[in-house]
Amino acid sequence: MPRNAGRFCGRGGRGEWCVLTIIRGVVMRDVVVGTAGHIDHGKTLLVKAMTGMDADRWDEEKRRGITLDIGFATLDSERGRLHFVDLPGHERFVKNMLAGATGIDLCLLVVAADESVMPQTVEHADILSLLGVKRGVVALNKVDLVDRETRELALMELSEFLESCGLSGMPIVEVSAVTGEGLPDLLAAIYGEAESCPAPPRNRPFRLPIDRVFPIKGFGTVVTGTCIDGSLAVGDRVLVYPDGGESRVRGLQIFGRSVEEAVAGQRVAVNLPDIRHADLARGHMAAMLGSCRPTHLLDVRLGVLASAKRSLKTGAVCTLHIHTQEVEAHVHLSDSAALAPGDEGLAQIRTTVPVVAWPDDRFILRLPSPARTIGGGTVLLPARRKARWRRRRDRTIADLLRGNLALRALLVEAGPAGLTPDDVMGVMGVKAERLNELAESAESAEALVRWGNGGWWLEAAEAEAWLDRAGAWLSGRYDGKAPVSWVPRQELLGRWLRVLGQARGEALVEALERAGRIEVEGDRIRPAGHRVRLSDAQKAAWQAVQAILCDPETFIRTGKELESAIGSEARQVLPLMVEDGELVRYGGDFFVARTTMESLREKLAAHAISRSTKISVPEFKSMLGLSRKYVMPLLEHLDDLKWTRRSGDGRDILVR
Repeated sequence: MPRNAGRFCGRGGRGEWCVLTIIRGVVMRDVVVGTAGHIDHGKTLLVKAMTGMDADRWDEEKRRGITLDIGFATLDSERGRLHFVDLPGHERFVKNMLAGATGIDLCLLVVAADESVMPQTVEHADILSLLGVKRGVVALNKVDLVDRETRELALMELSEFLESCGLSGMPIVEVSAVTGEGLPDLLAAIYGEAESCPAPPRNRPFRLPIDRVFPIKGFGTVVTGTCIDGSLAVGDRVLVYPDGGESRVRGLQIFGRSVEEAVAGQRVAVNLPDIRHADLARGHMAAMLGSCRPTHLLDVRLGVLASAKRSLKTGAVCTLHIHTQEVEAHVHLSDSAALAPGDEGLAQIRTTVPVVAWPDDRFILRLPSPARTIGGGTVLLPARRKARWRRRRDRTIADLLRGNLALRALLVEAGPAGLTPDDVMGVMGVKAERLNELAESAESAEALVRWGNGGWWLEAAEAEAWLDRAGAWLSGRYDGKAPVSWVPRQELLGRWLRVLGQARGEALVEALERAGRIEVEGDRIRPAGHRVRLSDAQKAAWQAVQAILCDPETFIRTGKELESAIGSEARQVLPLMVEDGELVRYGGDFFVARTTMESLREKLAAHAISRSTKISVPEFKSMLGLSRKYVMPLLEHLDDLKWTRRSGDGRDILVR
């Protein structure tokens, strides 16, 4: 990307990317700091005073003197690099604030000394709490505008507020962005918090919630955002979810510096030349191929703010904010008809458009009218189907989610179809190594079964149900009057082919054999230990069929002819005689003894040696002494066996 691409994600001071600064034995990584607070409390001016950069990007912002959208700045010093995300404070732009809050490590909550705590101070603090941002610094700004008594009163009110919203552990620094009073102390406090920030996970697949999209001539589409998981390198391929397309990464920049790799916890600009910028927007997610599964359903743990003015009822229509995405959603509670302020519980969120989430992702719910934040929580599982919380299966899923057993809940939800490892990785947001650890843990607890060389995962109870289901079907094939020794393998596979597919069907057969439920011989199966038991009438029919087909005058007959001559028992024993290899069936319903076929092969070979390698239909009829009714289907069967090959009106003899 060109150097001017940096202005879209901010510019820094001296130094090169990925240089780690060691302060007092602590390795400090790049840290993202998000501002928060009421409009006109001086967030943007304070960022400029610390970094020398104006985070307001638009002319309208400068003209009106308010921040409308998220802005960016960076501070690079000997203590390390801070990436500032300046969030708008106006209540009309909370959705922009929420998009920018994605991926911040700590907050800089700004409160003006001359106004103290205001409505957006409260809402921003609530949002930060719901997003799990517990670390930060509070700046009591504009202290130059008030006297000492007012300043002390503002400090007292601010301390009480922080105590009430669970942020009492954050240090408070008195500061003036205009005079510079307290700025060194503020920076020291921010660096102090930054040095102890835990590193975001890098052992997960790459994810980048997109907050801006723009084209650059000669380079194509560029997207920016905070990398929240994994790492990304130039040349990697990414997929933009839910519907943005796939692209190779042509270039990466971190605050104006081209780099070869970006990791979790850094703001990054990514050049994706294979996607039109018009096809992307804020709210899309750039991620590793196959790592996400867009869904309309999220099983969540949901909490309602204690400061909420009303309960959240099941079926309520809300605006869901997750990462940089904003969508309309319906909330369905699992345990009650409503959640009162301060309460929490399990719920399913159903969205109007697909969302991309992993377990443990944070989200915010806002009421659309009047627009205000009512709650938020944590994603437990991207779901496949709507929950009916009173059903036994859904209650089981809910119980597992309460115990943070997402993989087991996913298996229960999948039911008889089961899952593949790729399915699970797209839902759980883990790499293969971690997924295998989770699977081994579930296996040791006898909650998961892997079939088909580990490619088909089932809940243990569902795996046992499949064995019972398939075994019962197979046994049912032997309950009729007709004796059957073997069943074609494909019959069992075809019974559930639409549900399982060929590969999983084969895995089921293998599992049945390993469990000792069936015996397998080539393409035939039967229940373990099964042996045919013929009635006296069936034994007599067997012998009668042998007698007829061994008679030189009647050595080929149809099943209908045999049934007419012997009775219904003939039709019952014919399949078994074919299975045992005593008879050969051809042409649909013609039967001939195996020994007769062997004799016929010898006759054809003798004809080819002594007379000709060709034989006409009349010659073949004369050889066997049969009518055309029996001969033509038999010749076609011999063609299939490669004993003969059609040539004009006759056949070439291929056997010798």
